[in-house]
Amino acid sequence: MSIKLSIATAVYNLDEEFLRSHIEGISKQLTDETELILIDDCSTNNSGDVCREYADSDEHIRYVNMGTNGGLSAVRNRSIEEAQGKWIFFADGDDILSKYFVESALRFSESEADIIIHDRLKFITELPEEAPCEVETLKKLPEGSGRKISVSCMCLDPNISNALGLSNRAFYHAAWGALYRKEFLTENNLLFPVGQKKAQDAVFNTETYYYAENIEYLPYVMYFYRGNPQGITRRYNKDLPEVYAKLLGLLSADKEKFYSGNEDVDMRFRNHRIVASAVDNMRLNFFHKDNPKPKQQRKEEFLAFIEQEPYKSAINGFDAVTYNRREWLLIVKLMQKKRFNTLDKFVGNDRAFRLLCGAYKRLVR
Repeated sequence: MSIKLSIATAVYNLDEEFLRSHIEGISKQLTDETELILIDDCSTNNSGDVCREYADSDEHIRYVNMGTNGGLSAVRNRSIEEAQGKWIFFADGDDILSKYFVESALRFSESEADIIIHDRLKFITELPEEAPCEVETLKKLPEGSGRKISVSCMCLDPNISNALGLSNRAFYHAAWGALYRKEFLTENNLLFPVGQKKAQDAVFNTETYYYAENIEYLPYVMYFYRGNPQGITRRYNKDLPEVYAKLLGLLSADKEKFYSGNEDVDMRFRNHRIVASAVDNMRLNFFHKDNPKPKQQRKEEFLAFIEQEPYKSAINGFDAVTYNRREWLLIVKLMQKKRFNTLDKFVGNDRAFRLLCGAYKRLVR
């Protein structure tokens, strides 16, 4: 019997409880038409041993060790290479798939779509109650939707879900937000950007949705992603300026390749993607509570950062009216005015910053 669905899970130094919950939730669902591939990026804890344990006890589970640590993009690309199914799903090893995931995916496995987008929910500790999927027919997205989603992924501008007939639970920016037809990926040589340490999915989906001509939507929660207060989106990162410089370079190349001369795309890219990158540098680098550098050094680096391109033009030309992350408006305004001391006082203090941003957000409505 041929494989119809490959679930490829990225594994690297995961919490054992989270990893076991992830694997066991999937293993209960596996059939002869499905496989789970656990791809370990050379974990230094016991994650690899846990994966081997499950692979040894279930013929539907395979364990792959990368051999050398290559990062998430390298793991995702190996997933494409290893997958035997018609459809491939990219999962993170600390998240949870719906207990009806396999049943629902196989129901629509004969679809000839390039991509099937589905819904997701966030959880912290307890999963919400689930009901079986009652959807009988996938919803076909309008012609041209792929290009619109591609721009959204590139520009970090997510406000098009409703226009496309998607619910707010759909999240096509992430690789785990959809099922991908493997032949579509291989025919178009669609791969994740190796070496990029953050927002790899943004680059992959910018390119993947650009080429997708047939996109369908399953309005059912297939994936539960784990909210982690100590996760990478909150941790201090001294390398963030370099990481985002590379990201913006990759996305700018895609913008020039796919959307050259499109002024609307240029504006959205500046106002959302570049500005969001600058804000992240404020939150996770210059003003993060774990930044060990002396205040004067941080001030000099901050002032140098906001004076360099492409940040200088994006910050100074910022259009607050069309900005969709209104909780970050205050950071942008303070960057424009070079208010280092105010940013330093509030950005590193989560509670004070949330209160200040909340008040400012209400004032500018």
